[in-house]
Order: sequence, then C-alpha cells, then structure tokens
Amino acid sequence: MSSGYPIVSAPRLIDKNGLKILLIAEIRGELSKLNDLAKQYGSDIIIHTGNFGFFDENSIDRIHESYLRHIVEFSPLLSSDLITSISKLSKVSGDNVEHLSNNETNLKKILENQLISELPYFLKGERKLDYPVYTVSGMCEDSIVLNKFKYGIYSIPNLFIIDEDHFYKIKTKDGTNILLTGLGGSLSYHKLFHHGTSYEIPGDPTKIDLIPVSGDPGNIWVTMLQLGKLIDNFTKYYSSERDSFDESVKFFITHQSPTREPLLQHLSIFFKMDFTVSNGLHFKYPSSYNELSINPNFENFKLKFNESRLKLSVIWFKLQEKFIKLLENIEDLNERNNAIKYISLALDVYDKIPVSTSNHEEILSIKLTLPEKQQNANKDSLETDESPKKELTSIIRQLNDLYYLSFQNTWHFNLCDLSLGSLVLNLNNGEFNMECHAKGFNFNYRKDLSSDMKKISISSQNQKQGEQDEGASNGKKSFTNDGAESLSTSRTHYNSKNGSRGGRGRGRGGFVRGSRGRRGGGFTGNNRE
Repeated sequence: MSSGYPIVSAPRLIDKNGLKILLIAEIRGELSKLNDLAKQYGSDIIIHTGNFGFFDENSIDRIHESYLRHIVEFSPLLSSDLITSISKLSKVSGDNVEHLSNNETNLKKILENQLISELPYFLKGERKLDYPVYTVSGMCEDSIVLNKFKYGIYSIPNLFIIDEDHFYKIKTKDGTNILLTGLGGSLSYHKLFHHGTSYEIPGDPTKIDLIPVSGDPGNIWVTMLQLGKLIDNFTKYYSSERDSFDESVKFFITHQSPTREPLLQHLSIFFKMDFTVSNGLHFKYPSSYNELSINPNFENFKLKFNESRLKLSVIWFKLQEKFIKLLENIEDLNERNNAIKYISLALDVYDKIPVSTSNHEEILSIKLTLPEKQQNANKDSLETDESPKKELTSIIRQLNDLYYLSFQNTWHFNLCDLSLGSLVLNLNNGEFNMECHAKGFNFNYRKDLSSDMKKISISSQNQKQGEQDEGASNGKKSFTNDGAESLSTSRTHYNSKNGSRGGRGRGRGGFVRGSRGRRGGGFTGNNRE
C-alpha cells in the first residue's frame, strides 16, 4: 500500500441475512460492558462515538490534574464516595476553580491503585471483545495510548479505531455494503492549527505515513492537518473504488455533532454521507433528524456554514504568516511536503463553503499561499496526485447540489450517554429501521412538588383572607353608583404585596398597553386614558 493511502480494511462479511448495529456513546472505560450490551440487544457490531476509555496503567501520572478531575467525575469504575472526596479538593468561587491538592491530599495519590479504564485487562489478553467494536476517540482520552494503537504498538482483537487514516467496510449476506469513516476528538477553532504535546513513540512509526493524534494526555482535539489528511485519503479511495463507494451505505462517525459544528458537517456533505453518528450533550434521549425537519428553509440551513467559514477565515488571516514559517522549518522533507499538502487541501475545501451574497462583510480567502521558493520545492510532490485532484475538483463543482441533497436526505443520529440509553439500527433487505432505548425524564418529582404547592396555596389563602379582613376593618370605604361597596385600599394592597399590575394608563405600573383597534397592540402603542 502506497504512502499516504487510506488503510481501508477488507470487508467484514456478516454471514447472515440482515445486520443489527448498536450505537452507543460514553462508555468511559467500562469495556467489559460491551459484550453484555451486544448480547442484550442481539447486535452484530457496535459503533461507539467517543470517550471510550483509552487509558493505560501510566495514564493517571501523565494526565494534567484539571483533565483528570473531569475524567474522574464521570467515571463508572470509581465509587461515589471516592468521587465525592475528590470533588472536595476543589473550591469554586465565582468563575474561578481553586484546586486544594497538596502533598497530603494529592489527587494522583488518592487515585493510586485505582482503575479509570479496563483497557489494561484487554491489552494483556485477560479479557476480550466478543463482538466487533468500531469507535472514534473522544475528547477525554490519553493521546499517548491512542498513538500506540495508531502505530501498532497496542492492539486488541475486535477493536477498530476510526480516524483520518482508517476506514472500515462491512458486507452483509444480502449484498449490502457499509462504509464507516470519521474522525474523533473535539473541534475548537483556536486549536485547529495547534498540534498539542509531542511525545516520542516507541517502535518505528516511519513505516507508514501517519499523523500522530493531536492533543494532550486527557484532552484530544481535531487539527487542520488531520482534516486535510482525511480529505486526501477520502478522495484517493473515492477515485480508486468509485463503484464500491457509490453503492455503499456511508456512515460518518464523529465525537462532536456535525450539525452543531459546520466544519465537520461540510465534510459529511463533501463525502456524500448517508448517516452521521455523534455524541450528544448528555441529553436524556437520543436524537434522530434531518436538516429539513429543523430548518425553515434551505437558505437558513446554509447560514451556519457561512458563519463558520467567516470565523475560520479570520483566524487564518491572523496566523497564516506565522504558521507558514513553522511549516518551512520542518526539517524532514517528506514530512514538510505532506504537511503543506494536507493543510492546503483542507483550506481549499473549506474555502469553497457557500457564502451568503447578502453579507456586506469582506470575504477573506482561505488559502495556503507559500513563498515562490517553497512552491517550486513542493511542485514535484504535489503533481503526483493528479487523479485524486480531478475527483476533488469534480466534487467541488457540484457542491451546491450536494448541500441540497444532504439538507433533505442525510440522517443524523445524536446519542445520549450509555448510562441513559442507546440506538439500534436493524438492516433487513437494504432497509434500516431504528429502535430507541432511553431512560428518559423522570417526572415523579412533580407528585411531591404538587403536594408542596397545595400546602403553600392553602397557607397563602389563609394569610390573604386574614389580610383582607384586616383591610376591611381599617380601610376607607367608597361606594359606586349602584351602591356596590369597594375598598380603596385593595389596589394598593395588591400592588405592595404582589408587584404592580398592568393598568390602563402609564402611571399604574406594568406594561404600556396598546390602543384598542390597533392590530398587535399589546405592550406598545398609544394609551387609551
């Protein structure tokens, strides 16, 4: 396999009619649960969308305390008492969090001999995965551990990590082909051009052209370099296996939701994905939708991409000069040429995001413009990729049509945490049907709330009756023309106890009322005195 080519697995053959796919998120190191879940739902494969628990026995020592606290807070492997005691090591005041760790009560000392992931058991072969598991990395993972998997130092049978270099194919007995692609980690604009902490990885990573995972131990993010490599690998696969690609059902697996992050969704449109699967924001239910169901029209749908492109162009405009110097200073020629190629490719694709013509702001170009000397040095290496480049140009030309097709046809699955629920896709004769499993909202609290409100209401009525009786004996009486008695104190009493009521004139508090006969009067307009 040539350098830079995507590592596309040979199709996994499912020797039965149909296929059941379990979609889950946030298993957070409780990996032995995967076998139980597969048996519970009768699934053939599992797709996981991040925070898998990529930690080994040395991860706790490597991870910065601020990241470690977050990981510990949501760990299903630690006791609630231990988590509570660790929480007491932090003091929140306003917007600041003060960590109270010291030599005696040190967080890492407390976590000695504690397990934040069952991964070491699987690495040693003491436990195994009985079913194929396909996952992207989450935000809370150890970058060192992920890189060891990437370079083949770590491996677990039946565990497959989806990233910019690894796509996976599945083929069912009835002939349906499934393609799994995607990218893990969080996406933050201010980190797109920052690779994170670099560590020497044992072994020989030069055997294959791979980009190390971006981030720090405990915090993983997406970079423009990875996005460019993903685009490059996709176009190469698309150009070499066009028929297989066109007939496949295509899944785009990410940690962050593409519909909330247009830079990711732009790629799902660009790659002609049928489904996206991603983490939710710890919601009680999984979500299933297409863009047509949540946007008033197509133009409104495109606005978020326009805003995303603007944000990216402003960032690139500010740092491109400095970033180009960093690229020029890469000593290894092959590494430098690849970095320039991938960055340039990603920026070109994002430069083609549709821009609103009604926007009066200047449209900044998102291009990697190298000095002439560097352009000549890279010319030969870039000319070797003419075939994928033609495919890329072809896709870009039909981009507006692809946007509209995705607006109507791409379906998005946004998952809740595993502790709250999951989704199951059943494939039968080419049709995918969906099962949703969720604990959902618990409304039992309303029973107690209703009882408490009744008690408060009775108490309030008794108090009000007493106040009215007192007012009737002390207040000044006035009479209307028909002899009906009213208390002049009652309006004053109401206003002082319960806030101002809206009056007909301006001087009696509340909102200014609209004049009669005027459509939409309400809170504005001329007053009727």
